[in-house]
Amino acid sequence: MKGQLSEGVLPKVLRDLYVGRQTGVLRCTLAGEQRNLRFRRGHIVRADTNVQGKQLGEVLVEETWLSPENLERATATVKETGRRLGEVLIEMGVLTSDKLEDALALHVRDIVARVFSWREGEYEFEEEPELPGAAEATLRLSTGELILEAVRQVSDPDVIRYALGEIDRVLALSSDPLLRFQKVALSPTDGFVLSRVDGTLSAREILQMIPLPEEEVQKSLFGLLCTGIIEYPPEGAKKAPSSNVGPARPVGTPVSRAAPPPPTAAAQSPPAPPAQPPAAHPTSPATPSASATPATTPAIESRRQEIRDAYESLKTSNYFEVLGIVRTANEQQVKEAYFRLARRFHPDSHHDATLADLVDMLEAVFIRLGEAYETLKNARSRADYEERLGRQRPPGAVGAGPGSAAAAPNASSAGAAAADPEANRRAAEEALRKAGWFFEKEKYYEAIQLLESAIESLEGKPQLRARVLLAKAYMKNPQWLRRGAEMLQGVVQSDPQNLEAYLLLGGFYRDTGFKARANAMFRKVLELKPDHEEALAEVGPLPTAEAEPPAAGGGLLGKFKLFRKG
Repeated sequence: MKGQLSEGVLPKVLRDLYVGRQTGVLRCTLAGEQRNLRFRRGHIVRADTNVQGKQLGEVLVEETWLSPENLERATATVKETGRRLGEVLIEMGVLTSDKLEDALALHVRDIVARVFSWREGEYEFEEEPELPGAAEATLRLSTGELILEAVRQVSDPDVIRYALGEIDRVLALSSDPLLRFQKVALSPTDGFVLSRVDGTLSAREILQMIPLPEEEVQKSLFGLLCTGIIEYPPEGAKKAPSSNVGPARPVGTPVSRAAPPPPTAAAQSPPAPPAQPPAAHPTSPATPSASATPATTPAIESRRQEIRDAYESLKTSNYFEVLGIVRTANEQQVKEAYFRLARRFHPDSHHDATLADLVDMLEAVFIRLGEAYETLKNARSRADYEERLGRQRPPGAVGAGPGSAAAAPNASSAGAAAADPEANRRAAEEALRKAGWFFEKEKYYEAIQLLESAIESLEGKPQLRARVLLAKAYMKNPQWLRRGAEMLQGVVQSDPQNLEAYLLLGGFYRDTGFKARANAMFRKVLELKPDHEEALAEVGPLPTAEAEPPAAGGGLLGKFKLFRKG
C-alpha cells in the first residue's frame, strides 16, 4: 500500500490499517523528512522519525521527564546492547512502566501531529509478520482517537464532502463489535451525530435534522466513518422510512448554533450487564506482560478475575457455552449474546492501565466470541457444527457442556473415559489418526477440532506429532500463521531434535521476509540431517571441517570443529 499524501488522505489510510488489523510500518515522507508509525494488529504502538530533536529521548528531555545526563547514559547502553530505549530507562529506574506508556503516547502524538499538517508527500505501508513472542509496551492512546484527530486537521470542506461520497445512503452503527465498541473520546458534536445514526436515516437526512453548522456535522460524520464506528451498509442499502426526521433544510443552508449537546464517550449502546465469562480462542496467546499491575479496588479486581476466568475456560466450552446461550437459541438471541459479550471483552479495554497486562487474554476471548458468532449465525454452518458436536466424543467430554445436547446422553461414558486413562489415551490417538486423514483431505477445520480436544490426553511422541500437525493446520489460515509458529517454537523447545518443526519454521520465516531466521532454521535441519534436500536447496550444505570423534555426551554438533570452542 502506497500513494501520495494530500488533505484527507491520511485518515482513510489509517482507517484501512486499523480496520484491517494490520501489523507493519507506515512510512510518511516529505522533502527528506520521514515519520514512521508502527502498527500491531491495527493499533499504533510506537513511532519514530529521522528529524533531529524529535527522537523519543529528546522529546522526554524537552518535556523535563528525563535529564540530559540520564539520556546520555541510556543511549550508550542502547548502542552497546541493541535494546530499546524505554526498556533501558526502566532498568535504570529512571522511568516506571506506567510512565513509559505515557511517554510513548506523548511521542506518538508529537510524531503524527506534524504528519497531519502535511498537504503533500508520500506514504508507504510495509506489512510485517507479528513474530511469536514479540511484545510492545501498551500505548495509552487509542488509534481511533488519533484518526479523529487526523480528521479534525482537515480544513477544506470540499475534501470532507468528497470523502463522504453518496450521502443518500443509509448510515448504520458498525456491524463489527471491534469497531463499534472501541474506546474513543468523542466531542459533543460527535456524540450528537452518533445518537441520530439508527440504520434508517441517510447521511443527508442527518445533516438536515441536526441544528449545527453543516460543515461541522460533515466533519463529524467523516470522522465516525474513518474510525469505523458507523458505516454505509453494503450495496448502498436504500433508506427505510423514518418518523424521526425533523423539518428538512437544504444542504448548505446556514443554521444558528444550538446549545451544545451533552458530551459522550463512544458509548453508543447501554452498558452491558455482567456476563458469564466465555471461552477464548483454542490456542494459547502470548504470555501476558509481567509488568506490575496498578493498585486495584475490589471492583477492578473482580473485572480482572472475570477476564482471567474467561481465558482459563478456553479449552472447556463449545460455541454455545462461549456465548452463554442454550442450543435452542434463535438467530436474534445469538446476535444479542455476541454483541453484549463483544463489548464486555473488547480488546480496547487494554487502554485501561488496570487491564493493560491482560491484553492478550482479551484478544483471545474476543477472537473466540467472533468465531462462535460466525459459526452459529448462519443456518448451514450451525447445522454442520451441531452435527460435529453431536458425533464428537473428545477425551473427558471436553466441549460437551451443560448447554450441549450431546452431553446428557453420554455423561456416564464421559465419566468412564475420564476414570480410565488407558481408554482416554486410545481415544486421543484415534483422534490424532483421524485428524491426519482430515488434513490430507484439506479439511483443516475438522483436523483442528479433533486435535485441540485430544492433544492434552497424549504424551511423548504422539503429543509432539499432534502439536506439529495442529501447527500445520493453523498455518493453512493466513490469519493463524502466528499461532502455528508459536506452537512450533514450543515443539522445538520440548524436542530439539524435531526436524519437521524446524523445517516448518524455516518456511514461515522465509515467507514472511525474515531471511536470517529462516536460514537459522534450515541450518538446524541440516545439523540433524545433512542431506535434507529442501534445506540444502534453501541454504546449501553446511561448511565442512575435518571430522573428529564426537566429544563425550556430544551429539551431532560435536562431530564438526565448526561447532566446537577453541
